[in-house]
Amino acid sequence: MSDKPRQLRGTAVRDRLIDIATELFYVNGVRAVGIDEVIRRSGISKASLYRWFPSKGDLVVAALQRRDDLFWTAWDAVARENPDPRDELVAQLSWMRDLATSAGYRGCVFVNTAAEFDSDQSRIRERCLEHEEELRRRLRGLTARLGVADGDRLADRIHVVIVGAFAVGGVYPAGGPAGQLLDLVDVLVRAAVSASSPIA
Repeated sequence: MSDKPRQLRGTAVRDRLIDIATELFYVNGVRAVGIDEVIRRSGISKASLYRWFPSKGDLVVAALQRRDDLFWTAWDAVARENPDPRDELVAQLSWMRDLATSAGYRGCVFVNTAAEFDSDQSRIRERCLEHEEELRRRLRGLTARLGVADGDRLADRIHVVIVGAFAVGGVYPAGGPAGQLLDLVDVLVRAAVSASSPIA
């Protein structure tokens, strides 16, 4: 039996390139990572890389899509397990808090990536915005089920708190203020519920 690593073919080549690029971009930043480094780390030829990704921008968008898929897979799993909206909100915030306070966390990949590019790289920034817009949409759907008077306003406030937790979590090596995510959102939810209650 040969000791040589199995040669990748077809979409396995694409997956390998995305895996490596996703890790490198997240740890080092997109602009700091050249195509040659992705090729070196992946063991895939330059011709194969350009066959799948004609430009670095294409690879960046594919890496963002990978992160996006993982994020919403986690969200959907939690949603299935928590049909009650309050339970779901707590459960969603719990795994986000755990992510933001974990060792090696470097902040939200979408916010980080968007900050590296100006309007000339609109495709990459737009992909980052799509993720945030989807988070906003889902939060608004969740808060609408809570029955508060202004669910959209509450959802947007929760969105800001989540992004803030991800940002500060990316600075601390582990733990830190991001651990207050659930408590902060609880304050917001209680205030929204109180404002929705009829005055006796």
